[in-house]
Amino acid sequence: MARRISRSQLLGYLDKLSREEPLPEPKLHQVAAQLGLPIDQLLANATRSHIRRDLVRWSGVDQEALAQWQRVAGERHEVARVDQSLMGNSHGARVSGAMVCLRSVRQPHPQVVLVNDQGEISAAPGSTPAARLIIVENLENFLSLDGTLSLLPACGLSPAWQEADILYGSGNSITNSLLTPFLQQYQEIGCLFDPDPGGIRMCDTLHQRGGLPALYFLAPGDLRERLSASTRELNMKQRQQLAIHIRRSPPCAHVGGLIHTTGKHLEQETYFLPVSTTETTQ
Repeated sequence: MARRISRSQLLGYLDKLSREEPLPEPKLHQVAAQLGLPIDQLLANATRSHIRRDLVRWSGVDQEALAQWQRVAGERHEVARVDQSLMGNSHGARVSGAMVCLRSVRQPHPQVVLVNDQGEISAAPGSTPAARLIIVENLENFLSLDGTLSLLPACGLSPAWQEADILYGSGNSITNSLLTPFLQQYQEIGCLFDPDPGGIRMCDTLHQRGGLPALYFLAPGDLRERLSASTRELNMKQRQQLAIHIRRSPPCAHVGGLIHTTGKHLEQETYFLPVSTTETTQ
């Protein structure tokens, strides 16, 4: 796949066109395709002269159309991702905000909370955060509010956690640094992540950030038995990475240690199954 053309490169090519200087023809066509600009229309009445290799000179380019291209390329949007979208490279810039989806016993219908890049939090009118937050990694657990809440006592949590906000973490999205002000609203945070290298890595990422409330990696008391019955085994690379996370992040130590000792891992949806059936879970 060809590398994306930067804004400065594009403006340089257009400047060369305006001055009828040699430029790499493939790059010119690439940037036109990248921006969806009609290159054939721009060069329809121009004369092409081959210089060497892929260098060509165009004479008689439509200057009015060229000026329009330069205006389009020169405009910058205040939001970096919107600006980069013009270049066909929006994924090269961070989104200007983040969002999370919450529900709880108090508000069982999912509520969306937005956080912008200035750390400002926008929630539904009248809503207030609970004292505690449970982050679930997988959608099935988020959808099953009663089922997820019923797991908490088995994870060693007091009845007070039944009033917690339940957040759908959607994989790695919860580690977005833009969400830090949102997470700081809570007194305690329980991470109901998959007991696998990915879940440990996410908890480690949050712990390493610092400035957050107390973090707990949640798992039922019979996790060792569940892991032992699993058919999902760690590879050597996963073992090495797991050891790093365990050493530097105390919240990961217990669950990470069990994963490392058994050499097995699971997905959190299996917590809804009796331990005797987890051995059939891939």
